Formats: sequence, C-alpha cells, structure tokens
Amino acid sequence: MLTVVLRPSPLLFALLAGMHGGGTVILLFLPIPVWLKTSSAVLLVASLVFYARRDALRSIPNAIRAIQFSPDCACSVQIGRVDWTEAKLLDSSFVAPYLTVLNLRISGARFARQVVILPDAVDSEMFRKLRVLLRWKCGKREESFKL
Repeated sequence: MLTVVLRPSPLLFALLAGMHGGGTVILLFLPIPVWLKTSSAVLLVASLVFYARRDALRSIPNAIRAIQFSPDCACSVQIGRVDWTEAKLLDSSFVAPYLTVLNLRISGARFARQVVILPDAVDSEMFRKLRVLLRWKCGKREESFKL
C-alpha cells in the first residue's frame, strides 16, 4: 500500500501565477473594448485564486490531500478532511521525472479530476516510488506485438 500525502507546492503556485499574469498582460495589448479587458482580467484573477487554493496550496475543502494505491493499482483519494473515496486511475495520466499528472475518475463525480504533483509537493523518495508504480505497474502495457 502506497500512501502519498500532498503538501502545498510553491513551484506550482509560481507557475500558475506566471501563466495567469501572462494572460493578463496579453489582454492589455488586444484591440478589444476596455470593459471586456477588465472583465476578462477579473475572471483570470478569480481563476488564479481558485486553482492556486485548490491545486497549489490545497487549502479549500474539495482539495485532494492524499492519494492511496493498493498493490493491484486500485486508487483512493482523501478530499479535504473527510474519509477516503474510491477513484479510478485513467490511462491519460502523465508521468515524468519533473511532473506527474494523475487523471482520476472519483466515484460519484461527474467529471474526471486532475492532480498535478510537482517534486516539491511530496517527499523525494515517495515521489520516486509513485513514479515507478505508475510507470511500470499501473501503466498500459502492450501484451503482444503483431507482425
């Protein structure tokens, strides 16, 4: 059983702030009315606040705070401070040494949920174990090659 407890990620916060800030700067140079620029900038700031609190700081009640994998790659997540909820790891998840994105189908939820894990959000040894598990045990494997 592998349990990954997620910490706040300053690196993800900086990336989100940079991207939202870049989008806001681009708005300044667009040939659109001022009221549209202003309302778009307000929406970008609201988006930054929401995603930074949910994904980078993990400070709102529906933030995923921990992920647990069983030996057969069954997955469960801890959302907020509530008990564990079953989830299904989707094949569209991404694993790399610098970034892991888990696409999860949480039971009872309508849409898939993404969990962005950067190296500063977990212990380095736990991050390595998670990547190895996802890459070699839980990943898609081609059973046979047809010639």
